[in-house]
Amino acid sequence: MQFDIYYKSCTGKVLNLVKEPYRLQTADFFDYAWEPYTESGYITAFEKKIVKKSAVLTITADTPEDYCEAVDTFFETVELDVLNLTPGRLYIGEQYLSCYIAESDKTEWEYGIPQMDITLSIITDYPYWITEKGYGFSTTTTVSTNNKRYGYRYGYRYANGLTGASIDNTFFYDANFLMRIYGPCVNPMVTIDGHPYLVHIVLIQGEYLEIDSRKGTVIKTMTAGQKVSCFHNRDKDYSVFRKITSGRKQVDWSGKFGFDLILYEERGEPKWQ
Repeated sequence: MQFDIYYKSCTGKVLNLVKEPYRLQTADFFDYAWEPYTESGYITAFEKKIVKKSAVLTITADTPEDYCEAVDTFFETVELDVLNLTPGRLYIGEQYLSCYIAESDKTEWEYGIPQMDITLSIITDYPYWITEKGYGFSTTTTVSTNNKRYGYRYGYRYANGLTGASIDNTFFYDANFLMRIYGPCVNPMVTIDGHPYLVHIVLIQGEYLEIDSRKGTVIKTMTAGQKVSCFHNRDKDYSVFRKITSGRKQVDWSGKFGFDLILYEERGEPKWQ
């Protein structure tokens, strides 16, 4: 079982945790727990609260100068996320945990010796390891990509969504999603597995709308970058936040606008790849 393990800050800086000067020794990344919610002595639900994980990291280098730079770089990278109140991402392969590295307990270090061990405290308020699977739909081209991590546009392009388009939720449970609809369009609606996702709104060229089932938000981004909540524009008859169930699903839309769809596979423990 081998995979890359690294931390990516909110600024995009990457710290490889399995390659010198940083070397991960041990961690409890694969542990998880659900908290039971009880009523009248019976378990009626489970929930997850803020979770703290730990890891032991060794920092070492060939020269004192490189060693000091490695220690300072690590601190400044993770500290900036805390100060910005914007979580970074801890990756194991393609899976990531949105989190902060909020504590550092240094041991096994001596003056003049370029090596130390650090026990890190990793804190998250969303304790799920996430794998993204993205699809993109437009009216003009038909191409495919490798369905790993994407930039602004995603995976597949379909010439016309009225027939033949589909997505495949290969996860073992319902998946949260982010749907990004591009203007120009009026009252855009996407139907997935017979369920309509409809927002009563007008988007002009250069604007886009995002429906986020995890956050329960509907946000329009205008051409100048301003973000406006369109929560009250959502259709009230059919929930626009309904998760995507497992399996291959038919996708239908007018074909008059383009949209991207990102499925989130969310696991309590990382998948053993």
